[in-house]
Amino acid sequence: MNSWMISFEPLLNIHLTLWGLILLFTIIAVAEWRRKMGRKLLRLSALLVAFIGLAGILLRPHYLSESPQSDIMLLTQGYNAEEADSLLQSNPGLSVYKAPGAADFKAAAELKSFNELAGLKERIRYVLGNGLPDYVFDDASPFRFTYLPSASTDGIQAINVAEKVRPNRRSAVSGIASQVAPGSMIRWSGPEGRIDSLKLSASTEEFPFGFTPKLAGKFVYELELLDSAGSLVATYKVPVQVAEERMLKMVFIGQFPTFESRYLKNLLVEQGHTLALRYQLSKDKFRYEFANQAEAPFRRLTTTLLEAADLLWIDEASLDALSREEANALNAAVDQGLGVLVTVNQQSASRKTRRWMPFQLTRYDADTLSVAVDLGRQVSLSGVGLAIDRSPEVIPVWEDGSGSVLAAYAYQGQGKIGTALWQDTYRLVLKGQELTYAALWMELIESLARKASVCCDIQVETKEPHFIDEPIRFTVISSLEEPPVVRYKGETVPLIENWQLDNVWSGTIWPDGAGWDSLFVEADGQSKHFFVHERPDWQSVAVSQQIASTALHASKEPGISRRYIQTIKKPISAVIFYLLLLVGFGGLWLAPKV
Repeated sequence: MNSWMISFEPLLNIHLTLWGLILLFTIIAVAEWRRKMGRKLLRLSALLVAFIGLAGILLRPHYLSESPQSDIMLLTQGYNAEEADSLLQSNPGLSVYKAPGAADFKAAAELKSFNELAGLKERIRYVLGNGLPDYVFDDASPFRFTYLPSASTDGIQAINVAEKVRPNRRSAVSGIASQVAPGSMIRWSGPEGRIDSLKLSASTEEFPFGFTPKLAGKFVYELELLDSAGSLVATYKVPVQVAEERMLKMVFIGQFPTFESRYLKNLLVEQGHTLALRYQLSKDKFRYEFANQAEAPFRRLTTTLLEAADLLWIDEASLDALSREEANALNAAVDQGLGVLVTVNQQSASRKTRRWMPFQLTRYDADTLSVAVDLGRQVSLSGVGLAIDRSPEVIPVWEDGSGSVLAAYAYQGQGKIGTALWQDTYRLVLKGQELTYAALWMELIESLARKASVCCDIQVETKEPHFIDEPIRFTVISSLEEPPVVRYKGETVPLIENWQLDNVWSGTIWPDGAGWDSLFVEADGQSKHFFVHERPDWQSVAVSQQIASTALHASKEPGISRRYIQTIKKPISAVIFYLLLLVGFGGLWLAPKV
């Protein structure tokens, strides 16, 4: 259906063109009328036809055309051809499109990129196959469809690496292998060579592997899937970023040295942390130890001392003995971000100590505690006969096998106060379990320590795996008054501020190369690293995630057949106007001769 509404896309300004044509036509028409020649009306008619042609060439008129359009069946990689044929039989008016990488199908229009879906979304009624990448669902355009997923692919379906990986601490990687033949094997390898292997006993099975990186840096580990005959089926690159240890400044206040304090001192000094230890030998006599810092004896807890520290480690007796001035300085320092770890070594914690705790302590009769420290393996510890009551403000760090909270903290202002209700953990070192001992204490210490001061926090929002030429979305939370500057490969990335939250910015980049890559925040010089895979990498994982994501966005109700009217602006053929121009001027030339 055509509409006779005319619009113009002139070569020059439409008003100047119209008035110029009218003025020129008037001048020539008057001149033709005054000429002493016959057939004036014929000559004026020919002149009018010529000017209509000229006006059409200069103004380029268009008309509106309406054409009905039908629903779309979109075929993606891995679609079932029988399902597609069945849908076409029951919905003969469907238009068929196939996404990049999908197998050929009769009369299917081919999309070169998923970006071409922007103008087709509201017409898509069915999606078949492996589904659509996450970024297709980013905009708010209407998108209601029924999804017919492909059968899940075989191989490794998910890979998860521990969020925090530190040097000389055991970390874990886990995943799910699906539709593999029983007897298949998964091998876990790293820069140091082969680390571990696991034989699968079922077609679908979860697998865990532990590893202990020795150095900080960015590394690529590998998971290898082998069939029951030992032949390599697939290799999965697993990027692991081992973060540098954050060097903390700690102050330790105790009544006297203990085996626990000595072993903890050795652990922290070996890792490079700064320590100032003070023991009270008598009422006015103290003993000091300093590690990785210059000697600076102190008799009292002062505001200057506490502001420079990340963590204060204090035992119950020393806490009870604080003067009012010291207690006030400590409270103010905690409000400003200081972390405090209170050591309780007896079942009946004093009233003063309990008043410092931002949570309640209850009696816990078990002498032996069982804590899952080393990747789920239970470790036996000695308790002090207390546990921490659960409450909304309590943040547990370690629990025993029964679910009782043994180490936790709570916020006070910007800082934290916490405790650990165990004792004699140094015995783990004597048993040769140094890594377990370090993991137990460092998890608590890092949780309690003062937060590092950064002006911008950058997070990659797009789930792994990341691929070449696919968007990666990120978010920046900034404390700056002006918009943060984020650079990618030397270029400034455009940012959009969240319309609901101030100082929360988002951006998108499109990596064009494989390997480790990074975003750089100019204000504080920090970088956010991520890994970009080649297209063949992680395909079973990517497909599994894509199927789940598409199913999540699909309509839960059966689709209703719809028809659409597309309005297209079509130009009137310029040939017509050139013919009119030719006829008009031809008429002017022939008129005197007829």
